[in-house]
Amino acid sequence: MKSANKQNSAPQRATPHQHTPESNSPVRPPWALSESLFRNACNRCDDCIKACPQQILFRDNDGYPVIQFSTSGCTFCAECLESCQQGALHGLRSDIEQAWIHLVRIDHHCLAISGVSCHACSEQCEVNAIDFLSQQRIRSLPVINRRACIGCGQCIAACPANAISLYKMIDRPAVVRI
Repeated sequence: MKSANKQNSAPQRATPHQHTPESNSPVRPPWALSESLFRNACNRCDDCIKACPQQILFRDNDGYPVIQFSTSGCTFCAECLESCQQGALHGLRSDIEQAWIHLVRIDHHCLAISGVSCHACSEQCEVNAIDFLSQQRIRSLPVINRRACIGCGQCIAACPANAISLYKMIDRPAVVRI
């Protein structure tokens, strides 16, 4: 995954669209406790924001860290986890499945669904969770392999139509077709 250069500026606030569609709850850093426990433990010190080499963590309106995938995805490097002295991020660095409860979805704004040849999302997906299946020889539609998707957000950053979003995983179906 591509990494951004570190900047020594103060953490910025996230834009309002960084919430999961179903619950409208903020997308917290990997290894975050449940929302109520996270808010109780996090002292808004910005240590995790400063530690993120991908520069995808920002403050929400209340000053808590949220993820914004506008420029890059998460590498699950665990720098945020290791920097959190308050315990708001808790878990084992090696346990990515425990780190994250989000997957991606592609909506109707997808260029490929509109008939435009675009595979930007699958080209950026390092775990090959997005494939394109031909439909009636006219267009190819994106298909997400939910078992392969780790919710890193690299495809979100790459999508020129902003047609990809995160959602909280309830169950893990094998394949979802658009």
